[in-house]
Amino acid sequence: MIKKQQLVDQVIEYLSNTIASGIYKIGDKLPTEPKLMVGLGVGRSTLREAIRALAHNEILEVRQGDGTYIRSFPSSGEPLRQRLRRAKVDEVQAVRRILELEIVQLAARQHKKADQKLILGHLKSRRAALARNDIPALLDADVAFHCALAEATGNEVLSDLYRTFALSLRDALTTLWDTADHDQSKMAMLHDSLFEAISARDAVRAESITLALLDRHSATLSEADAKHN
Repeated sequence: MIKKQQLVDQVIEYLSNTIASGIYKIGDKLPTEPKLMVGLGVGRSTLREAIRALAHNEILEVRQGDGTYIRSFPSSGEPLRQRLRRAKVDEVQAVRRILELEIVQLAARQHKKADQKLILGHLKSRRAALARNDIPALLDADVAFHCALAEATGNEVLSDLYRTFALSLRDALTTLWDTADHDQSKMAMLHDSLFEAISARDAVRAESITLALLDRHSATLSEADAKHN
């Protein structure tokens, strides 16, 4: 059985190659979602995730209520997103540490009220998913929470970089969840505390809480490695 994420990558590759082939021009509109779903033989969620990834890379532009348009041609070489898919969990964790420690400090100093509201919304979704033991929704909300923190930095390059990286982070979090002891109460408290620190513009405390979160994930990885060796 082909995993959904493999299907997403295949759709991204197909659409990228189709656009690069010259069939479309800049500004052209893609076929409707139902036509693409039938033509590619995939579901709506798979197609939308692929389009979202291409939109993040500024290849496509999604106009709500209108359609999806070609914004630019793909660059040569393998897309960063696909290269990240091959990354090992410990590699993702190492990069995550570098990015997130910088992100939370900047977010604490630079965030606006709208950012704060968005971050809280994702945090509430995370709490609700945990309460009903909906793991896929919890992981999605977790990634969205951290992406919102990246957006709150006000640095578009950092935000775009983290959002692209977050696609690999989602896979890493799934692996961490599968190997964790599933005592999520402490993690939930740390996320709540991180939001409070950001809201209070306390960059030092935000960094300290983020270190605690990352250290717990690193400990989970070490435990998993010890079990397999």
